[in-house]
Amino acid sequence: MIRTTLWVLLGLVLAWVLLSVFLAPPHLISTTPYPVDQTPATRSLDYQDITIPSDDLLLEGWWIPASQPIADLIFVHGAGSNRISQFIGSLDFYRTLNELNISVVTMDIRNHGNSPVTDGTLRMGLAEWPDVVATGQWLDQHHPSDRPRILFGASMGGSTVIHAMRNGLAADAVILLDPLLDVLDSMMEVGQVETGFPPLLFSIAARSAIQRYGLPHRETSPLAMAKTLDLPILLIQDWEDPVTRSPFAAELANTNPRVTLARVPAISMDEACLDGKEEWGTHVAAHPCRPDWTRETVSAFIQSVVNQAPSL
Repeated sequence: MIRTTLWVLLGLVLAWVLLSVFLAPPHLISTTPYPVDQTPATRSLDYQDITIPSDDLLLEGWWIPASQPIADLIFVHGAGSNRISQFIGSLDFYRTLNELNISVVTMDIRNHGNSPVTDGTLRMGLAEWPDVVATGQWLDQHHPSDRPRILFGASMGGSTVIHAMRNGLAADAVILLDPLLDVLDSMMEVGQVETGFPPLLFSIAARSAIQRYGLPHRETSPLAMAKTLDLPILLIQDWEDPVTRSPFAAELANTNPRVTLARVPAISMDEACLDGKEEWGTHVAAHPCRPDWTRETVSAFIQSVVNQAPSL
């Protein structure tokens, strides 16, 4: 009886390992684009539909100009999302930025929203960063200015922004919202969010995906790269975020003196702002749940960047 039980357990373990190595990795990086079905007009914002050439793709996006702009911001959404992310509350956030006299250019990165599908996969910033560089080039061509340029990245968008900067994109400052800093940890945590199983069970699958697809890890991780960035960085982090966890944000802030760590005031799981998010909880929920705090935090940071900019 004991021997039979051991053989059954051994078989289950072997089956899980084989599943993790051969079948699970493609599912960990797959994504389905969700169409953009609202516009900034729903928030009484003036905007322009734009297309941004990136490699051989044409990305769909918006230019949302402020009436008296003090800075320009490139907004980069996260994995499986688009430029109207409900989790971030993007449209309301654009309105907040507009009220702060910040012009915004935003787009659906490849494999997301209304932009073209290449292979339907997520590469955690490794394949997506050219879209951010292309957006900077679009801004240079269509709205050149001496105003400070700020990059904003949420979740995987944070990793994408970090990759873009390491590949030569110039900016005056960066804002990271619950950024993806450790791919292995986040993939394991997403496994728990999606299934309810402990994250450790997804360790083999996550490591296999990193190895198979060459995803950023260790010295090429977003965290390692962000430690070397030399410009003002505002890191907005929810301390209970279940996917992009706070220890990595704390490590970045403790290592890079250019980072200002802004800890989101505590959010209760029963608050209405989290309705529909289920196990994703407080991930990138700063603006929907703490709009006044987010506005004040972003405003103070951007004003400091503007004040440090060379006089025109």
